[in-house]
Amino acid sequence: MSTSAPNVDLKSRGLPTTSVVALVTSVLGLAFFSASHGGSDEDEAAGASSVAWLLWTAMRLGQLLLALVVLFVVVLVSRQRSILYVPVPPGTQRSPRMGPRMFRSPEEWQLPYEDVSIVTEDGVRLAAWFVYQPAVSSAGAVPYTVLYFHGNAGNIGHRLENVKDMYKQLAVNVLIFDYRGYGDSEDGSGPSERGFLQDAKAACRWLVQRARQSGTSGCSMRIREDRILFFGRSIGGAVAIKLAAHTLKQKRDEAADLPLPAGIVLENTFTSLRDMALQMFPFLSPLRPLLRAPLIFDEWTSADSLQYFANNHELWCCCLFSGLQDQIVPPAQMKELYTLLSKRRPKVLKCFNFPLGGHNDTPQIGGADYWASFKKFMGLVRDSEAEREKSSKD
Repeated sequence: MSTSAPNVDLKSRGLPTTSVVALVTSVLGLAFFSASHGGSDEDEAAGASSVAWLLWTAMRLGQLLLALVVLFVVVLVSRQRSILYVPVPPGTQRSPRMGPRMFRSPEEWQLPYEDVSIVTEDGVRLAAWFVYQPAVSSAGAVPYTVLYFHGNAGNIGHRLENVKDMYKQLAVNVLIFDYRGYGDSEDGSGPSERGFLQDAKAACRWLVQRARQSGTSGCSMRIREDRILFFGRSIGGAVAIKLAAHTLKQKRDEAADLPLPAGIVLENTFTSLRDMALQMFPFLSPLRPLLRAPLIFDEWTSADSLQYFANNHELWCCCLFSGLQDQIVPPAQMKELYTLLSKRRPKVLKCFNFPLGGHNDTPQIGGADYWASFKKFMGLVRDSEAEREKSSKD
């Protein structure tokens, strides 16, 4: 049984149902074509001309098409958040506790974990699982911790197989949480770019505070704040990038309360929501200059944020995993992110392509090659650690 997150056809979620389209088209058609172009003697004479009639019909058809396009854009704008954020895909339950076997808890995979409750700055309580490696007595032996940002559909239970593989293959801790409005997390203001950033900050802050408590009073250590990696799949990659860029900006403004991540791992992540909209609905291309705030509520400008981070920070590591059969996020967008980073390379930059990988199943399809690639990247992260430590002390 595969426990990868369910795929959601975002394009179909933005389209009115066939019956609605047929009804609206019929009503608009009657409205346009019932407006007779006759009535006067001159019009009657013109109506006798087949050329004039064809021109009139073409004009009406053009008006009808324009009205349908405007209607469609209005539907997309009004429904954009319900299209993008899918806490409960068809055939699933919102809470992991209500899911089928192997979707409900890390305990079902025999993983050591804690149920965690994280409170955001605006008072939203997030449900999370902290899957941990055994505690160690030496700071040098503390494992890396992956802060896992999942995709736009489903809950943390759908990622349990992936979490299990990370834990066992990479020997890392994993903190995974549900965004507001997802799983057992509270709704708060509902899913949005601003809300997701608050959620991400709260999750990272929980890790950092836990790391600062780790090893105190003679206790063994489980987390080091300089050994935190951000991992994001799909929109989770956009969340990871945005949190990293936001933290760096605060650091440059001397207002940061969080450390920068040692590295960022992106899997099947898009460049921006505008690029995704144009990919799914190419006929919106003439409206490209308008596809920004306030018309787009959540822009998720990942490429711009990643470029800012790369331009202003050097000693970090980045890895990109791309499934070349991804039918949701075009692999070309992952290639664009890699090209952007190639111009201002981080300390470590790796990109791995998987010819048969889809949007959510790249780890499963990639199998041993996927995890060998991930281990290779983790080795490079560890090799560059001394340089990061030296820089932080200067």
